[in-house]
Amino acid sequence: MRYIITMIKKITLFVLTSLAATYIASCSLFDPDPPDSVLSPNKKIVIDSGVPVSAIDFSDVSSSVSARINNLTNKSVYLVKYAGASAAATQTGYAVSSEYPAQPLAVASGQGAASAVFTAEDGSAGVRYDPLAAQRFNRNPPPPPEGGGASRAPTEKTRIARKVYTENGSAGLFWVEVDSSGNWGLKPATLWAQSEHAAVWVAEDNFTETATSNDNKITQAQAETLASKFDVIYEKETPVFGYEYGGGPGGNGGQDGDLKIQILVYDIDGDYFSGQTGGVFGYFWAKDFYTQQEVDKFGLETNYAEIFYLDAHLAGKFPDGAVSTLAHEFQHMINFNEKSVKSNFTQASETWFDEMLAMLAEDIIDPLAGVAESEYPYNQRMPLFLNVYSDCAPTTWLEGNNVLYSYANSYAFGAYLTRNFGGARLIKEMMTNGKVNGESVAAAVNVVAARGGGWTFARLLYRYGEALVFSGNKKPVGVFSFDNTVTETIDGTDYTCAGFDIWDMDNPRAGQKLSREYSAVYPPKGPLVIDVDYIIGMNKNTFIVQSNKAWQNKTGDLTLTLNKPASSAVSFFIMIK
Repeated sequence: MRYIITMIKKITLFVLTSLAATYIASCSLFDPDPPDSVLSPNKKIVIDSGVPVSAIDFSDVSSSVSARINNLTNKSVYLVKYAGASAAATQTGYAVSSEYPAQPLAVASGQGAASAVFTAEDGSAGVRYDPLAAQRFNRNPPPPPEGGGASRAPTEKTRIARKVYTENGSAGLFWVEVDSSGNWGLKPATLWAQSEHAAVWVAEDNFTETATSNDNKITQAQAETLASKFDVIYEKETPVFGYEYGGGPGGNGGQDGDLKIQILVYDIDGDYFSGQTGGVFGYFWAKDFYTQQEVDKFGLETNYAEIFYLDAHLAGKFPDGAVSTLAHEFQHMINFNEKSVKSNFTQASETWFDEMLAMLAEDIIDPLAGVAESEYPYNQRMPLFLNVYSDCAPTTWLEGNNVLYSYANSYAFGAYLTRNFGGARLIKEMMTNGKVNGESVAAAVNVVAARGGGWTFARLLYRYGEALVFSGNKKPVGVFSFDNTVTETIDGTDYTCAGFDIWDMDNPRAGQKLSREYSAVYPPKGPLVIDVDYIIGMNKNTFIVQSNKAWQNKTGDLTLTLNKPASSAVSFFIMIK
């Protein structure tokens, strides 16, 4: 009996040992994250202080990596975290050093008010918004029941009732939303200015020859300036971005049969009040591509024309803002044709992609159209980005007041792409490659090949964090940065994506607290850098930049203990400048 019991024990032990070995082997072969029991608890690595970017490999450890950086000479060290998926604060890992051994505490990120976009002569700031209804329609336009996309030609049966006007002073009627609640009405307007590419209409209620910068009206001279400025925009924007529906060489004038773009100036949303500084500066709405029968089911009215709209008060108060808005909205009009109409409505640009390209249109067209440098998008969008880069990904589109976070983040991503992967040539390829969104970006980067090939959209996002650290006179050669100037010549025009140093930009929240739980304040210049004492929750495709005083302007050696993130979606980079 004792022998039998002994044999049973031996057999049981053999079976359990075999099962355990099989389990461990199967985990190491098939599981993306083997159990911690098969991993070393930690390891030691050496980082060359002359290497600006080092990705930290946690795949073979369960707990931490000890990273020694030798021979620093007045250099600053940053921990940059990237989250490929959302992660709670306790999942993002943290760093400590012998010079700064404090343990981290969780803290919520702070969010603040919207930032200014344009500046008037009197110094007041104006905030530009896009109408959500137009943005949502443009993002998902329906195919016309007639079945036509790029081949759809205007006919007298479907064309808007008004004719193509050739004389100033002509009267017309346009459907507009009379308020922000979606109520429609016919707006009488007069044709006050024409140029080769534009016909500028001004609503009767919004025209006077004695207009001031703070009323709700513009003059004929201002209308003529808008028309002449749009000619510059048209001639400089189309070689890079393409053409509107019915435009370009051999164009038939599109839905209204007029080769000129219609521009209606009126009180958008009927929201004017004395001293108004914010609102919708202008917009393009793809509904105007469709007949009335086609948009009836959406509760919309069509002007059946290649048309966009400007706010009378904001155009008068912020003339540079109006010109920049024309460049921005013209991209939306072109994007609709290039990405939706030409594909027979089998695809459409997501909002982040369309808006990124529209802000890149401002980026390269504003200097050519005479807009003041202070109004360029890198001066107006990037200061907000310095503080909200970690709040939302460039591919995430927020609404309400937080929509400015999305504009800032999408523009910054576009600025990173153009200043590192081919400038205006990259924009042209993104616009004309027959693809949309991340697929279009990656395909364009690989065709232009300014940084070689083999890029995926995920890899472009993964490397984006470098641009948050490297700018200015300490920028190493070869890193990704906003501080690269790229000039490309297309059809005889030089298009410049000007580099800029984010560490020399005034921080709009300087001196404010990050949040109620966190006593540190925003820096006077440059991006928000979270102290390594703190861990913070991360949204998908976002970065966090961390450091502390002991890591700044360091000479000598520095040893960091990098505690492994609990989320496999979080990556660590050590960046040295």
